[in-house]
Amino acid sequence: MAITDNLHLVIKVCQMYYFDDFSQKEISEKLGISRPQISRILTSAKENNIVNITIDNPFEDETKLEKALISKFKLKDALVLKNNHFTKNARNEENGKIFEEYLNSIVPEKAKFGVMSGHTISRLVFNIHHLPRKGLEIVPLMGGLGYENSGLHANSIAQRLGEISGGKNYVLNAPVVVQSRQAKEILLRESEIASVLALGQQCNLTLVGIGQINRSSTTAIAGKWTENDITELQKAGAVASVCNSFLDKNGLLIHAEVSERSIGQTLETISSSKIIAAANGKEKVDAIRAALKSGYLGVLVTDIETAKEILS
Repeated sequence: MAITDNLHLVIKVCQMYYFDDFSQKEISEKLGISRPQISRILTSAKENNIVNITIDNPFEDETKLEKALISKFKLKDALVLKNNHFTKNARNEENGKIFEEYLNSIVPEKAKFGVMSGHTISRLVFNIHHLPRKGLEIVPLMGGLGYENSGLHANSIAQRLGEISGGKNYVLNAPVVVQSRQAKEILLRESEIASVLALGQQCNLTLVGIGQINRSSTTAIAGKWTENDITELQKAGAVASVCNSFLDKNGLLIHAEVSERSIGQTLETISSSKIIAAANGKEKVDAIRAALKSGYLGVLVTDIETAKEILS
């Protein structure tokens, strides 16, 4: 008879392990049974429903969606936020708290952490209060969006992360889009700009947003994309922007003339980093799907409603 067929012994081992908090080593010593046998007994007990383990999970819906996103898009991780029962301010605070806990679990000391601009990232980061890390360097991944809404800019977001972490933040003193390739080349010859761009390509982690290709996008509203830029991008099939990269609905990179006038990182230049993308809203579902299909993203941070739409 196999040892796992001895029901009395199986139950005794389970009682000792799950209720009396004995380790497998301690049970082995007390009962005179090898540790591999103890392990087989515990595994058999679960397989035969002698032991049923339940977890009181207040995030059950989110957890299911996270697993589905990870599986469907081959992500390293996903963070789904529930926010439909909060007021706007309370929702931002709660999401910031959850995102803070997440970053504290994954950001190592002495890391280079790159950040993009945007509404979603700004709301998350400005609701984080503590990210203590020794030697953390925060690097803006793209140039400025203009003189309005400075809290959305990568420089401001980098500064905020520097303040709450005690780390060092850099400033990219250049606009995200300039008038011509010649103007870009002149700016790239400035050592301060060139050095920050070089640091952006050395990041361990990067936090990016996902933008749409239309007049409602943050870059368009800031006046950095012209009507002609948007029209040309749409004609080329672009549905999403991440940093200074453009993607079609299948997640394939699209070359665009505006890229030649853009200052900052692309998905290709930050591909060696762990890319965390934060984006939500039903209007962004097509853009988010495209970014997920690209294969560049490691982690998606979104809300429960958007996650459902992405997976539908």
